[in-house]
Formats: sequence, structure tokens, C-alpha cells
Amino acid sequence: MEENIISVSQLNVGVQSWVVRVVLIEKSFVRGSVNMGRHYQRYVFADQLGDRVQAIAYFADLNVLDEILQLFSTYYIGNGIVRRLMDDSIMLGSVSFEVTLTQHTLIERVHGLVQLPTDNLYNFTRFGHLQSLRHSRDAIITILGVVIKVFPLHVFLFGSRYMRVQEFLLMNEEMMPVVFAIWEEFVDTDGAHLAQIAHEHPIVLICRPKISHFHGLSLATERRTIIMYDVAIREADELRSWYEGLAGDGPN
Repeated sequence: MEENIISVSQLNVGVQSWVVRVVLIEKSFVRGSVNMGRHYQRYVFADQLGDRVQAIAYFADLNVLDEILQLFSTYYIGNGIVRRLMDDSIMLGSVSFEVTLTQHTLIERVHGLVQLPTDNLYNFTRFGHLQSLRHSRDAIITILGVVIKVFPLHVFLFGSRYMRVQEFLLMNEEMMPVVFAIWEEFVDTDGAHLAQIAHEHPIVLICRPKISHFHGLSLATERRTIIMYDVAIREADELRSWYEGLAGDGPN
């Protein structure tokens, strides 16, 4: 298998019989889309050079692939359908291609010494830097925070369309709470899940939220956002330890 591997940067529509060795670093909930008219799940993989490629699965393949593909595991993936992304607003990786995964795609979990490392996978954005990024269209924001409060679900009227929003208050070691708003497309999945577990003060990893001014400076979901919960990475463990220590120092 190793002799047939190419790098993510070599993927292209015309590449035949390709195999990449990649680690799964992002995995969304299954979502439904009015525009796409079907349910789907998004993934982002990284190779040993740090190059990233996004993937998507649909329909009957979702349950099978959701079980097979686990965060921070390494896989050989090959011969999936590669398509060029014509819209940068849906680009999640570092290459302008997307792989469609099915039950028939080559997906083989890698064990032993050829597993890819899972440290330093994310370039986290400091809460204190959000203000300086508010006008940057090119900024790629990655947030790690602990949920300290959930607000009631709100419904707003924009023109002729009603939109729901579920807001949460996040905090990290900077002690600068930030509101994170989960909007309509995410409300029934991520919003409902996070509201249900908010009392447990989960650690959330949010990739590509947008900076919003809905309630002053805040964060909000947009079509490229992926949210993950209590991820098994060092930075999340450190944040959990800090928050539990902070709570332990409070009044009894």
C-alpha cells in the first residue's frame, strides 16, 4: 500500500488509482440542506505534510462511514470520486478538491508505526485576537473553548424568512467570554446536541466560524463551520484541567 501513496497536493480530477495516507482531523454531524436537497456529512483529512483535503458522504453511506471514520485515526483512502471545487466559500482544506466517499471507496485504517501524529493539528485563534480579525475576509478562525452558559432559543424574522439561533457563552484561559451563535442550518443538529450537554460544560472545537456583530463582537456558524465536542487532543485536556481547577477555586 505504501508504495502507491501520493500526497494530498497531488490529488486532481484526472489522477487514477490514487491512495493517500491521512489522519481525520474534522468530522461534522450529519446535516440536511435545503439547497442540496439531501443529507450529508463532511470530513477533513491531513497528510504527513500538513496538506488538507475535504471529503463528503451522502445518503445510505452515512451510517456506515460514520462508524468507520473516527477522529484522529489514520487511514489509507483511495479511488474516491475527486471533483474540483468551483466555489471557494465551501472550501475546507488546503487544496481545491473534494473527495466523495461511499461504502465502496477504499478506506483502510492504519495501525502501528505508519500512523500519523495527532499533535499540533490546529492553529488556535486567541479570543483576544478576534477584534483585530473582524474585517479580514481571509482569516481562518479555529476556536477551542469551554461552554459555560446556554441561552434560550430565539427566532428572528429576516425579510420574509424566520430563522432560529441558539447561543452559547464560551470561555478559555484568557478569561474573555465570547458568545457563539448556532444558526438555522445547524440548530437541529449541533445546536440541539450542545444545548443538551451544555450543563456538562463541554470543550468545543469550532473550525471556521465567522466573526459576527449580532450582539457586539461574537462568533457564529457559517456554511463551512464544523463543530466537534470534547476532542481527545492535548490542548482540550489542558483547557478541561484549567476549567475544573477554576471551578474548584470558587465558593462552596
